[in-house]
Amino acid sequence: ILLLTVTPILVAIILAYMLEGIVHRFTANQSFNRNTIVLLVYFSFIAVSIAILFLLLPLMIEQLTLFVQSLPSILEKGKSLLTNFTSSDKGIISSDQLTNIFSALNSEVTMMSGSIVSYSLASAGSIFATIIYILIVPILIFFLLFDKKEINGWFKKFFPEKLDLSKKAYAELDLKIGNYIRCKFIEIIIVWVASTLLFTLLGLNYSLLLGFLCGISVIIPYVGAIAVTIPIIFVGYFQWGTSSEFWYIIFAHIIVQVIDGNVVVPILFSDAVNLHPLAILISILFFGTIWGIWGVFFAIPLAVLVNTLLNIWPKTEYKS
Repeated sequence: ILLLTVTPILVAIILAYMLEGIVHRFTANQSFNRNTIVLLVYFSFIAVSIAILFLLLPLMIEQLTLFVQSLPSILEKGKSLLTNFTSSDKGIISSDQLTNIFSALNSEVTMMSGSIVSYSLASAGSIFATIIYILIVPILIFFLLFDKKEINGWFKKFFPEKLDLSKKAYAELDLKIGNYIRCKFIEIIIVWVASTLLFTLLGLNYSLLLGFLCGISVIIPYVGAIAVTIPIIFVGYFQWGTSSEFWYIIFAHIIVQVIDGNVVVPILFSDAVNLHPLAILISILFFGTIWGIWGVFFAIPLAVLVNTLLNIWPKTEYKS
């Protein structure tokens, strides 16, 4: 119940931070009133969201259904792929071990498919609640944007008036988290669109679904890129074997990841986060261990929070 209550609020705050960057750019460079800009940006966002909801979402659900149905065949192909690289004499994993591993995976896939169906049937009665949440999120976004000044003023009442440290923390954290969310959203869109276009042009099955997975994989740096490569390899091998098309797909995926890591990320995040890769990996491990999947998703914002507090904390100078 708590998760269902907090999730819409977190989603609304994240989307409001993202849209605030667009509002700020227009209000800084134009002479328009902020409320007018907020209304234009907000209704444009609603129009784009409705278009995605009714155009792309049905296609992705259809591809997801086909993908789940074909998972046993894909796993069988994956088994033959790994068998080509191993042997009972020299390989690290024997054929019998591979058979046992993929038998267990097939059992898990069967259970997962059954769980999806049972969850869909069980959740049919909560469709009304889901609709309510979908309606609440846009309303929350609107008030977070339209009444930002009043909301900030309300939160500031809880900070001690004479404590400069709390004011600096709030100001820097608001700036850093806002920049991170906006830059991360732009990165997701770039990787999603680029991967989907390349997969579609090369004729890969489930191109929209796999492109979307590539996009959201950037939420978890380094780990996400490795994780999303596994289904791409299996789907490509299931479709083409080890023909040239399979290697084209792998090469295209690697190129997108390289450009993202070496061009897109440095440009977008040069001033947004300023965290060392080691700090990012440690934060993913630490917060993921504490809060599971939610800790993994919010690891970097939490690391930014800790880094901000460390940066603004008064430093004592020792005299020798």
